[in-house]
Amino acid sequence: MKFKFRFAEQIVGLFVLISLILVCVALILIGINKRWLRDDLVYTSSFPSATGLRSGMSVTLRGFKIGELQTIELDDDNMIGVSFVIYEEYINRVVGNSVIELQANPLGLGAQIAFYPGIEKGDSLQEGSFIHSTATAEGRRLIKEGLVDKDSSGDIIVKILNDADEMVLSLNSLLITLDETLLGYNPGPVGEILDSLGKVIPGVSAVVEDVQVETLPEVGAILEDIKKITQSFALLARELETVEGIVPKMLDPKGSVATFLDDDNKLFNQVYGILDELQNSMKEVRELMEYLNGLSPEISSLVEGTGATIDEAEKVLQGLKNNPLLRGGIEEETPQDSVSTSIRDGEF
Repeated sequence: MKFKFRFAEQIVGLFVLISLILVCVALILIGINKRWLRDDLVYTSSFPSATGLRSGMSVTLRGFKIGELQTIELDDDNMIGVSFVIYEEYINRVVGNSVIELQANPLGLGAQIAFYPGIEKGDSLQEGSFIHSTATAEGRRLIKEGLVDKDSSGDIIVKILNDADEMVLSLNSLLITLDETLLGYNPGPVGEILDSLGKVIPGVSAVVEDVQVETLPEVGAILEDIKKITQSFALLARELETVEGIVPKMLDPKGSVATFLDDDNKLFNQVYGILDELQNSMKEVRELMEYLNGLSPEISSLVEGTGATIDEAEKVLQGLKNNPLLRGGIEEETPQDSVSTSIRDGEF
């Protein structure tokens, strides 16, 4: 028994027509989704690394998608060149001083490109214009000078990581500059100072060595003489302090001083001249002390002690010069004829 469809061709034609309609609808939907019929504009930018970049990732303005990344390639300057589209309805946001920033989630949950428009309103940039990224020096300069409308909201962790990345780059640049400066590669003022200092130090070392070789023996001899002078003044001071010392003997009318001064002050004048010369010598010794004090810091303490001793000695000499027994002398006695021996011949 045979079955026969009367309208088989019509039914097949209907299904074919429905299929064609479905294909056209699908193409229209795909075109709308892919924005085939929209007049979107393409712009370019660059990044120092392709890490986190991928084709098709969103370009957002304050979290709202306004475009997407298209191509990624390595340019002749070893920078990562990218091209991205901005949808037709958001073209008026693309103005001068605009920048883009790669924002990667620290938990690995995806990444996006944030678009920051310039604060100056004006005509939109032409298609194919270059927009700086925050990973470049020019992009950071635009943000630092306040020429970009960068929102303060967003993921705090992402901002901290972005700021840390900029800080690391700045610190790395500082360390490189410092290293080049210390090695003498930096032609700046600090490099010139360090280079000049490196040339001066050997000469200073040679001068110091010559001074040590030529001066230290002389300083040693001078210190030895000063030590002897100090010991002599110490002995003199002890003699002046004792009861049976020089002063009681000087006050004794029958002492040596009275005998020496019984000659019309001739001996007194000689002693006075000697004391005057000795005082001048003390001044010269003081000047020598000051010179040595400035020349060798190592002998400063000894020089200061010697200077104090010299001050005391000068006071003693000044006291001797101003002593009324020496300055006025002893009154002359009326000469008497005597057959006995004079006082000069007596035993002391």
